[in-house]
Amino acid sequence: MKRYLRILEPTVVYSKHELSAKTPETLKPGELISYNREKRRNGINWMEIYINGYKVAYIQKEARNFFICKHAILSDENASGFTYSFKTELKLPRHMLFLPEGHLDNTKHTIGQISMKSIEKASENKMIYITLEYPAELIDVEPVIFRKNEHFFVTENSYGSNEIFMEVDNMKGKKGFLLKKTNYTNLEDIWVTPVAIGVAILTVIGIFVAFLESGWIVISGLMVIVGVIVGFVMIIVLQILLMILRGIFNQIRKRF
Repeated sequence: MKRYLRILEPTVVYSKHELSAKTPETLKPGELISYNREKRRNGINWMEIYINGYKVAYIQKEARNFFICKHAILSDENASGFTYSFKTELKLPRHMLFLPEGHLDNTKHTIGQISMKSIEKASENKMIYITLEYPAELIDVEPVIFRKNEHFFVTENSYGSNEIFMEVDNMKGKKGFLLKKTNYTNLEDIWVTPVAIGVAILTVIGIFVAFLESGWIVISGLMVIVGVIVGFVMIIVLQILLMILRGIFNQIRKRF
């Protein structure tokens, strides 16, 4: 399974994971680069990447330089968004191109509209929906639709801002922008949850059996209270296990 980085700032490429190594090129913002793993050498974190599709090289791991794309599968029943291209050399930022319905000045622009929707469960009317306006004289806009269980990469997701979009790309020609609140599962960590649940269940059962055999627990109506306590403990244990397992897995990938 390929993994990708989206370059955010001009980033120097090194032929080896050494600062004294040759620097064959500099990556440009917006590029999608395939990578293998993270390495730590001589106190520096590196990302092992592939340039020209196959050649191994390295870049320093700095949070501002790239976004680690997430390989995801759509959890919602349906998610519709858009892709766009510029008609002119005037390339405004996205937050100036797409505005909520009724906010674009129709005396200055030819107004186009595009609807974005994420349907979690249509039968229960669980969905989020917004209609946006854009200056049709500046950009061409086309709808993009993903359906439940479709795979894609989240190639940009601006946290802690007013940005309502996330950029997605299935690496097979379908790409664009969906609502940031669209529900998806990160496939890279999908194994962590069932493993953690299994370990948590075995742990709680083991503790319960040990208490029962020792005589600390008596089978009675009070077992309902015990069950509630055990369930609460299980939730806490599960969350802790998820964090531990993700941390261990990331460290293994970094070292090897």
